[in-house]
Amino acid sequence: MAETKIRISRKVKAPLKRATASPSRQSSRLAAKTKPVPETSQSTRKTASVAVPSAELAKSYMDRLDDISRKLSQLALHSLDDKDTPKRDTLSPRNKKSTDSEDGTLSDDSERTQVGPSYRIIESKEKEMCAALFSPLCNIPKREELSTLLLQKPEIKIPIHHSTYSWLQTYIEDEKLEDMFDIVEKVGNICPKLTPRVETALQVKVSNDVTESMQQCFIDVFLMGIVGTAQEYLEMDTKINRNANELSMTKSKCRPDYLLMLNGQLVFKGEEKKAGDVRNIALELVDKMIPGSVGKDGKLEYLLGYATAGSRVLFECIYGDGKMSECSDILNLERVADRVSLLVIMINVVRVACALYNAKNQ
Repeated sequence: MAETKIRISRKVKAPLKRATASPSRQSSRLAAKTKPVPETSQSTRKTASVAVPSAELAKSYMDRLDDISRKLSQLALHSLDDKDTPKRDTLSPRNKKSTDSEDGTLSDDSERTQVGPSYRIIESKEKEMCAALFSPLCNIPKREELSTLLLQKPEIKIPIHHSTYSWLQTYIEDEKLEDMFDIVEKVGNICPKLTPRVETALQVKVSNDVTESMQQCFIDVFLMGIVGTAQEYLEMDTKINRNANELSMTKSKCRPDYLLMLNGQLVFKGEEKKAGDVRNIALELVDKMIPGSVGKDGKLEYLLGYATAGSRVLFECIYGDGKMSECSDILNLERVADRVSLLVIMINVVRVACALYNAKNQ
């Protein structure tokens, strides 16, 4: 028993001895632990290498978007929006029996031809396809023609997967789909970047119950899917930016929410808000502009822009001295048909923007 008591007392006394060490010894130990490490040239070089150029950030964003797009395409995640009206509601009961199931996929008794998930892997034709898709217009369209021209069908059909095409048939007339899209399983995976980007824009979940920054992410799926793809294939210096200074046409300290520049020339811009009247928000497009920055005297004949209020989008044509005219209906991105229209409009916006730039610099 005595030996046991001696062992216990030693165990108890040991920490007490450390705790009661002299204050001078404790402070010296603390100083040694907290002594600053001298900065070396090696650590300085590591800090400097953290800065990433904006071009690399843009490429990283597009790579992440492509990766997400490919996964969505493979999973064929199609969801119906409660606020959208499926086209099949207008069909006769006989036709209803043979249409798609509620999740947008083909039902077992569908009269449409089911195509397997595999498709022909052939050499990419993306470069020549995008060159045709975004080819500049030969002439600048008149302002009064823009509302019709922006909805003009693309020069080439965009390939999408059969599952996506079949899902779109629930909402879009077959004639319009045939003018706009081709099927990957038939033509092959000829646009490995454009296809998943377009499919992501068609399928992305849009919500108004989020912050303004999150809503910008929704519209960016469309803008980067189309304008970002054009940026890779246009034969001119194409830059996309957000909330940035632009001094050639914009008042000091007024920064557009979205800018598209061709060889340093602003050709397209946007203003975005979480909620409100989209027509009132569009007024910022002209309020931020330097008077007389579009029109005659070697300037752009007019400038295209857009405004958003939540999921609603409106395109405008800015001309003269602070004048503006609408060149689209108000689109609601909660509706599948309006998403298709937005994709078509964005393709034609790029073509018109290139024509405006070329005419100014002839």
